[in-house]
Amino acid sequence: MLDMLRYHLFDNANVWREEFGTAEDPDDFEALRRYSPYHQVRDGVAYPATMFVSGDADRNCNPLHARKMTARLQAANASQHPIFLDYSKFRGHSPVLPLSERIEALTDRMAFLCDQLQLPM
Repeated sequence: MLDMLRYHLFDNANVWREEFGTAEDPDDFEALRRYSPYHQVRDGVAYPATMFVSGDADRNCNPLHARKMTARLQAANASQHPIFLDYSKFRGHSPVLPLSERIEALTDRMAFLCDQLQLPM
């Protein structure tokens, strides 16, 4: 979860209200805002290369968090480093993808890391 001020409004995340609190409670709002990753992004900062991984099958963490954070970082980023979303409508917290698709996804992530670390191929 990346937007801690709105996390509880989507899917089953409201079950964490007691653990995290909510922005609707004035006592919780400021604490949530201070550690909410989405609300810590600043314009003009040179952010490192970033890959978010998300999918529609995730009922623990709504994919809107990754979409929203990707867009926010892209808009704020002052570096040339890529910021993108690796998305599959079938991806979720559980390994529901067929093995071949999991291997392909892992290969893409490793290629991204190797590229960003400038490792020889």
